[in-house]
Amino acid sequence: MLKYKVRKCEASSATARVLLSELLSEAYGEWGAVLERQIYKNQNGKPLLPCVYGVYISISHTRGFAAAAIADAPVGIDVEVVRPLTEKNIAVLDRYFAGENTEAAKTDPSGVAFYTFWTRREAAFKAYATRPFYTEDPVKGREESLTTHVQVFGENVIALSVACGELNNAKKVPKC
Repeated sequence: MLKYKVRKCEASSATARVLLSELLSEAYGEWGAVLERQIYKNQNGKPLLPCVYGVYISISHTRGFAAAAIADAPVGIDVEVVRPLTEKNIAVLDRYFAGENTEAAKTDPSGVAFYTFWTRREAAFKAYATRPFYTEDPVKGREESLTTHVQVFGENVIALSVACGELNNAKKVPKC
């Protein structure tokens, strides 16, 4: 099971929690409210349900948008408003992703390629990372477990990526 929602909003962090609550209620009925009260954040700020086996959660918020995901396997979600490419974006790619193919992300002036690249890394990190950010490539070998959407919301364009489920190495199919 993988369910996720994204919403345009004013208070994006509060809306991310509302979306998560809605997803838990839709998936687990009355138990959704009980599960919501069990959520805590680890030392890195990642929301967890530590007392519930097999229920994974993730939230994201940015500049007027919020997103949330629940699944029965590790899950990560990231949403970003697409903005024109800047020198700062290129510097981030050069510093942290030097060994990866970032040419498209560095040369697309619209920023779509950069934010697609960024949200995929962020969602995969939230789902799979076991070490600090940028010390491992959370996407490598898990490309099939990632989905990315670039969508228009009114006057905004957003990039939304979801990573879900470790790959079954024998079949190369995500569990979610």
